This record gives sequence, C-alpha cells and structure tokens, in this order.
Amino acid sequence: MNPGTTLFGVSAALVWGTADFTGGVSAKRAPAIAVVAIAHSSSLLLLLVWALATRAPVVDAHSLIWGLSSGIAGSIGLICFYRALSLGQMGLNAAVAGLITAAIPVLFSFLRSGTPGAIQLAGFALATLSIVLIAYTPGTSNNAARPKGLLLAIAAGIGFGILLLGLKFASTNGVLWPQISARISSVIIAGAASFPLLRRRNEQRTRLLQPATLALAVLAGVLDTAGNILYMLATRAGRLDVAAMLSSLYPAATILLAHWLLKERTTRLQTTGMVLALAAVALISI
Repeated sequence: MNPGTTLFGVSAALVWGTADFTGGVSAKRAPAIAVVAIAHSSSLLLLLVWALATRAPVVDAHSLIWGLSSGIAGSIGLICFYRALSLGQMGLNAAVAGLITAAIPVLFSFLRSGTPGAIQLAGFALATLSIVLIAYTPGTSNNAARPKGLLLAIAAGIGFGILLLGLKFASTNGVLWPQISARISSVIIAGAASFPLLRRRNEQRTRLLQPATLALAVLAGVLDTAGNILYMLATRAGRLDVAAMLSSLYPAATILLAHWLLKERTTRLQTTGMVLALAAVALISI
C-alpha cells in the first residue's frame, strides 16, 4: 500500500475531527448555517491569497466543475452536521455521519476498481466495526434531541460521501483551485441561507459576533479546508476506498476532544472502537 495514502488519509481524519469539534462548539453558541458561512468565507479568502501568492496554475474546467459540485454537497452536509452536533452528543452524531461518509466512496470504488486484498478488506471491516462501536452511546441525558440529531447526521453523511467522490474527481490535475471552486459554491449557499439571519439585529447575531464564537468558526473553516486538501492528496497517492476509509475515522478525534475538553463521557465500547480504529489503520496500510 502506498505510504502516502496512509499518511495523508490519517492526517485528514485528525484534522477533520478537530474541525468538526471546533465547528460543533461554535454551532452551540450560534446558528449552524451562519457558522458555516463564516468558516467557509474565511477559508476561501486564505485559499485565494495562497493561490495568488504561489501563482498556482489554474486547472481544467472538468476539475473546477467537480470542485463546485463537491462544494454544494459538502456545504449542505456541513450545515446538517454542525446542527446535529449542537443537538446531541457530539461523538454519537459524528460517528453516524462518519460511517455513512465512508460507505459511499468505498462502495463506488469497489464497483469501479474492484476490491482490494484480503488484509485491506479485513481492515475495512474492522474500521466499520470501530465506527459502529464509537456510535453506540446508551443512556445519555439528552435523548429528546437524539432522533432529530441522528436524522441530520445521516443527511450530513450523504452530503459528505458525495463530497469525497467530487473531491476525488476534482483533484485529477491539482488540489488548490478545485478546492477554491468548492469553497466558492459553499460560500454562496451558506451565505445566501444565513443572510436573513445576519442582517437582523437579534440575540443570535449577537452571539455569533462574539470574538470567541467567530474565532472557533474561522478555525473550523481553516481546519476543514486543510482536511479536504489532505484527503485529495491521499486519493492522488492511492486507491479511493483506502483514502476514504482512513479519512472517515475522524469521529475518533472529535470524541477525544469532546471527552477531554467538554467532559463528555466515553464508554468502554467507544474506547474499544477507537483501539480497533488504530488496528484498522494498520491493516489497511499493509
């Protein structure tokens, strides 16, 4: 297995998991859709500065169109996801979204490129089991919010799965400008949806404009973009299913941060799931 796929895929998972945590915390303080608008606007600005400063060559129209399409799916998924994180336990909803996110590109890769070796398949199975174990959180105190949160997490997973496919096709000839095109479409969607909220002077707008909330939203956008680029590099280095499965282990990072910083309870099954995730990475990387 190409070591670059493993390195970039695992790095993407760690960065995405951190982005989801910071974005989820920000969405607890302000409307999720406004958080996405600020997160993606700030990351778009940084990407444009980067592209102009390095004089990055513009890629073909095919890559840009795929970038725009992935941005549409990703922005809708992220709005649902941040809202899901703000409604229930961050670990549960992140794990459900992660499972669905991984399934879509993995199944597509199986149909298009065939299945990998037996050891990698065992790693895929172990990774799937690890996400399921991480998702199992019985007896929480916020059961009333869980059904809606789970539905939003499922919708987010579908959006993210389509995003991963789109980023794969967009990265054929480069990663920077396709990522910029993805951010342009997501900024338009999130900005248009949040404009009525932002133009009104109310309590939600006041909370959104607090320095701590803004800082978390900007950090989430930067980290999410960095994770996207790492994932695109992983797909360029090796198989789509391997890159997608490794990257989709990001809920482990979200759960650990929620446990360490928000004192959310981590069950034994979740801990077992995170240990299995490490074993899955080892098997998939062989």
